[in-house]
Amino acid sequence: MTSNERFESSGMSLPSDLSLPLFVYGSLKPGMPAYESIAGLVVGGPMRDHVAGTLYLRDGLPLLFLKGLRKISGSVLNFDSSYLGYEQVCSFEPKSQYQWAVAETANGFRVNLLTGKQIDIGNPVETDSSEWLIKDDPAFGEGLPVVRRVMEEIITNNQWNAWEKFFRYQMAYLLLWSIVERLSAFCIGPRIGPSQRISKLHTLRGMNALVDKHIDRTDVVSDTRKPSNKFQLNKLNPEDCFKYYYQVRSNLSHRGKAVPNELEKVMGSLPELLNITEDYLKSLQSLENSQ
Repeated sequence: MTSNERFESSGMSLPSDLSLPLFVYGSLKPGMPAYESIAGLVVGGPMRDHVAGTLYLRDGLPLLFLKGLRKISGSVLNFDSSYLGYEQVCSFEPKSQYQWAVAETANGFRVNLLTGKQIDIGNPVETDSSEWLIKDDPAFGEGLPVVRRVMEEIITNNQWNAWEKFFRYQMAYLLLWSIVERLSAFCIGPRIGPSQRISKLHTLRGMNALVDKHIDRTDVVSDTRKPSNKFQLNKLNPEDCFKYYYQVRSNLSHRGKAVPNELEKVMGSLPELLNITEDYLKSLQSLENSQ
């Protein structure tokens, strides 16, 4: 099996010319956590540059199409080992969304870059932006504040009974998890499944410190479908904390549980996970602003 055949079976295939530098404009840009997966292979430092085209969004992912004259901002990366660098990129990005192309940047570099696949499929939305920024994603800019407002309303309203509060907590928690899963795709890679990404959230820079900051309790939750499977909340093990939060979410969505014990768990989990997510996004926005 050739190298390209191996990558094609598991993810993106390698570009045809590995000698060219890479132009990145999405979650692999410097300042984004996904950049850390390739930063050790970059030599000479990233160089800010532009490519003529148009930015689209599909399933929340930024897609560059080489049509139009808008200057799309990004960075040019040179790899110490082109094979290893492109191997890492191919393992990160989904071949269902992207394909390789070659273009010339505003500064005259001939580069490989990932462009969107099939503009007429999947309802991609054209943006009027020349740069993709994570803070512009509506899930983060609008969705998280909605979760915060709903949670504060539940806490301050004394007229709702336990069931009414439970269902509102459930709605807010499931929305929060849709946002966390979206964030995990940008940070860890959209190609792998949600549960695999969740198991890696603790590896993101600064995440363990946020777990330590926002979690003060310990608890255990069981899988409603297989009660022998238990997940522990303890800030001494950040990986297990995210598995605990995800299992609380799974119990709510898979079985629609509505019992006092579930209310207690979602009441504790919602503010903790919300605080962790908000603080992590603030750190990402600071990185974006510094680039």
